[in-house]
Amino acid sequence: MSNLVFKRLVIASDTQKSANLFNFQPRFNLITGNDNSLGKSTLAKLLFWTLGGDPDLDITWQSFDVRSMVDFNIGNSTYQIGRYANSMFLKYPNGKWLRFPKITGDYSEAFAEIVGFGALLPNRNDTTKLETPPPAFYFLPFYVDQQRSWSEAWHSFQHLEQYSRWQKTIIQYHTGYLLPEFFEIEENIAHSNVERKTAEAEVKKIETAIAVVKAYIPTAIKTVALTTAEFDALSAEVNVDIAKLQEKQEDLLRTIAGHQTERLYIQGQLDLAKLASTDLEKDYGFTVQCIDGETILCPLCGTVHDNSSPNRASILADKDEASSQVQSLSEKLAKLEVKLIANQKQLDLTRSEIDAINSKYRTNESTDSGQPEAKDETFTFLDGLASRAVQKHVQRTMETKTALIRDINRSNKILKANQKKLLTKEEREELDARFKDKLSQFITELKAQGVNLSPIESPLDYKKLFGNGGAAESTRGLLAYYLATLGQIYAAKNEVFSAIVIDTPNQQEQADFNYEIILKFLMEKIPSDAQLILCAMNRKEIETYKNSAHVIELDDGKILNKANYEKHRSLLNFDEAPRP
Repeated sequence: MSNLVFKRLVIASDTQKSANLFNFQPRFNLITGNDNSLGKSTLAKLLFWTLGGDPDLDITWQSFDVRSMVDFNIGNSTYQIGRYANSMFLKYPNGKWLRFPKITGDYSEAFAEIVGFGALLPNRNDTTKLETPPPAFYFLPFYVDQQRSWSEAWHSFQHLEQYSRWQKTIIQYHTGYLLPEFFEIEENIAHSNVERKTAEAEVKKIETAIAVVKAYIPTAIKTVALTTAEFDALSAEVNVDIAKLQEKQEDLLRTIAGHQTERLYIQGQLDLAKLASTDLEKDYGFTVQCIDGETILCPLCGTVHDNSSPNRASILADKDEASSQVQSLSEKLAKLEVKLIANQKQLDLTRSEIDAINSKYRTNESTDSGQPEAKDETFTFLDGLASRAVQKHVQRTMETKTALIRDINRSNKILKANQKKLLTKEEREELDARFKDKLSQFITELKAQGVNLSPIESPLDYKKLFGNGGAAESTRGLLAYYLATLGQIYAAKNEVFSAIVIDTPNQQEQADFNYEIILKFLMEKIPSDAQLILCAMNRKEIETYKNSAHVIELDDGKILNKANYEKHRSLLNFDEAPRP
């Protein structure tokens, strides 16, 4: 796999009438300054924000109405990605700009394909639907954020909770415990589960239909007990007149069963439409009465929603549409009730005709005692024949669907077994051993032996590092974890290996001697062909790294510069790009 290397970041704010451009070199880079408030962390965050991540930018930057663009290389190919608000713009090598209206969905899939990121996560609301997660999930192990990552690993971006229990899948994919083929099989399982879900819904409908048919059969008919052979023999003996009426009665029973099932379905849709209409009315009231401003931030997915007057008007339009659906469904339900009543009348009339023919048969047939058959017994025979035919038909359909569900479950079991075979138990144990060995080695080199490694078995055990040893020692233990994990990722080659961005490794006021060890450690342990971007205060302990690095030194002008606005703003004219 090739590496992702940042080349250039262009930023502009139309509200501030200011802009800037920053270049990066393929190996070591340093973002520094003489003060902590010059924007080192913000500049690093803007790299990931531009590509679709969601780092914790302060409210000041959110008010600047920033648009930005990142140029990056993968091998010999150069890509460009721009961002304005939540709209994404992508330019392939030698291609034209493409526009994506949001980060999730098509853009996430396009970006994942570029970087070879094959992990999939189940949709929170529908676990049978697998999705390509946004770029933040790809960049997680490559970005150490000053505010979040030194207190909890795999936490450098906001709003990751849009997927539930994602940690195990994402960590194991990055570090080689899950191969790309795992998710190819997982997609097959997901598709099968959708088919199974449909079949299960059909079975429930059939069960409803059978219950409805039984409800329309007279009580006496329910006592008929015929074997399959008896049923077939009696059917063959029925004369032409009875057969025609039986067929008509059977059709009516089937129609009534269908209407009854449809009525249940429409009633369910009507209940949902009424609920939607009520909720939309509440939403409109909420946006008007409770929200101050033009935007609303979703706490789950992190999407910024428009709360402007046109958008509020669209909520009213949606409510009108929901109310229209309520009226339409109510009308359908009323028409269906009319049909049911009409069909029931036809069924009663048909049964009267059958009863008349029954009377004819009673005059020609007698029991063993020489007396005519009782009316109820003859009626049970004829109507039982019709109802049995209906039940036989739906039962056959149910058996087919049930067999399909069994086949899907059997197939999924085989697919799950194939997933487990992708990586043997021995191979997993080898990955664990390699990780623990590297972590122990790095703990020693960083002089953090106070960190207890006994509970750490794999990269999944990152939470057991926190509060382990003294504050400064615990921070160095966490840095050892990050580098050991990056080593696993580099060896796994499941994806393009990204540039590594570490924001201020001098956490917990590391002693000067230890801070120098940390910087030397980073220069030696980062893969030799990987890019490192380091954020650090301008102090003597960083001189060795600074002498080897491309330096971006921020001053009081911070990140944006009014003098550069016209020059650099012209580079960001990607807004008119078409959708792919």
